[in-house]
Amino acid sequence: MPDPQPPALLSNRPRDDSRRMLHQAVDLGLDFTSGELRDHRVLRHATVGQLIDRLAGPIPHTGTSDDQLMDSLAEIARWSISQADPRYLAFPDTGDSIAALAADIVATFLNQNLIAFDRSAPAASVIEAQLIIWLRELIGYKAAPLTAYQGLASLGGMWTSGGNMSNHIAIAAALAHTYPEVRHSGLRAIPEQPVILLAGGVEHFSYLAAAQALGLGTDGLLWADATPDFTSDPASIAGLLASPPPGKRIFMVVGVAGNCRTTGIDDLQALADLCAQHGVWFHVDACHGGSLLFSEKLKVQLAGIERADSVALDPHKGLFVSYPSSYALFRDPAVLGHFARYPDRADDPDCLDLGLITPFYGSRGFESLKLWALMKHQGTDGIGRLVEARQATYQRMVDLLERTGSFRLLGTSDFYRCAFVFLPDQVAHALQEAYSRPELHGAVRALVSRYTAAFADRLYRSGTVVFDLFALQDLADRIGLGTTAKYQVMGMCVGHPHIPDDIERGIERAILDHSRELTAAMLTDAHALLTTAAPPDSGAAADVTGPAGW
Repeated sequence: MPDPQPPALLSNRPRDDSRRMLHQAVDLGLDFTSGELRDHRVLRHATVGQLIDRLAGPIPHTGTSDDQLMDSLAEIARWSISQADPRYLAFPDTGDSIAALAADIVATFLNQNLIAFDRSAPAASVIEAQLIIWLRELIGYKAAPLTAYQGLASLGGMWTSGGNMSNHIAIAAALAHTYPEVRHSGLRAIPEQPVILLAGGVEHFSYLAAAQALGLGTDGLLWADATPDFTSDPASIAGLLASPPPGKRIFMVVGVAGNCRTTGIDDLQALADLCAQHGVWFHVDACHGGSLLFSEKLKVQLAGIERADSVALDPHKGLFVSYPSSYALFRDPAVLGHFARYPDRADDPDCLDLGLITPFYGSRGFESLKLWALMKHQGTDGIGRLVEARQATYQRMVDLLERTGSFRLLGTSDFYRCAFVFLPDQVAHALQEAYSRPELHGAVRALVSRYTAAFADRLYRSGTVVFDLFALQDLADRIGLGTTAKYQVMGMCVGHPHIPDDIERGIERAILDHSRELTAAMLTDAHALLTTAAPPDSGAAADVTGPAGW
């Protein structure tokens, strides 16, 4: 006789059985984080096809035992990548705050639906409202204490699933604020084409996605120049605000507080001045830079953010909170009232049904408990110390990259992330002749891109160190072949406040070992390039592979 099907629901199981299974799940998570399930590598590399062969299967018609299920979960963990590993240097999303992890477990058990207060999420609604007020205070927005709550229209913020959605919602709010008639008559009621002004080369993919999804179209984006430091150029933005293309009206300017490729931070004060001068909505994308708000020392880099009409924050980037965790905040709390399903309830102090003014969302979970728990556990001062420690660790890792002599950094970085190509000093010296021959520039760019991608791929497949990989222009002309063409570049992003000395030495050894292997081959190709009668004038591939490439 086969074993009977194990009970599916907590209410049908002995408490000790449930406790044992859930303790096993926590132990599995701890074994994954420690590296035991990953063979103490950042990941055990496998291709798409290999993982499909390993993990795919027919629909299960009969169930398995508790232990068999845990074995299956462990197998999934063995083939997962750990962003909490200090050798994971592709993105800052460590998600390893103990308070947030504990809150995530509790929130799963509570299973609250933040769409409504009554019969749905009473305590959770209050906690999320409190968190939104705390975030407004950190930005520098006016924020009355929750004890003076005046209704949904007084909150001025909402949780979202990510920066992509936070930016979507900010755009929708700016459009509804500038063109109130859109709510009833749609975009056809607007006599001119509404456009968003932002700098090319430092933008997040969400703006193009939002323009297409919200009916603005790709022509609804107006591109300003970026500076050599990968920030928005205020002079270029000023010129376009003063003289927009015929038939177009700029209704939003995007300032970037930490772009997703080099974390360059815009001059937010200058952009705020321009937007105030021209009466244009100012949005600050602080999905990366928002963590600096917790540090009294570092938040000066965000001066002017309090003047933004809207701000996007991503705690799951750089604040040690697991996915998903993002927020859209508004200087004027009433702007979210444009989306109220029942406008008469937006000013009712007895109504805390958050789902009434959360565009794009209906039912959703108690994700905000994670950040609330982190702030309660560490306080803003404790989080600030973590952010500052991470910055010091990042600077040490940049020094590590530079002393290897294997890389050329593109531009400067304001915090926790930089972009670079694989270009060892001896290869750069061997290519000096090619710099004086314009017909070879395309081939040199292709050579640098090819070996940069090969270096990043070797590290990734080995599971020892993970850098990001994406395409980027050399806006500062650090390579010396112009600023317009794109290269395949690596990105190093330090999400960890502390990297132990032994792990740092291991990272350096892995870099040097792979560098030695590739440098010899790259030198051979460089000499061949110089002696070939007609080298191909090929540009860099524009592959999109890592998170920043999105």
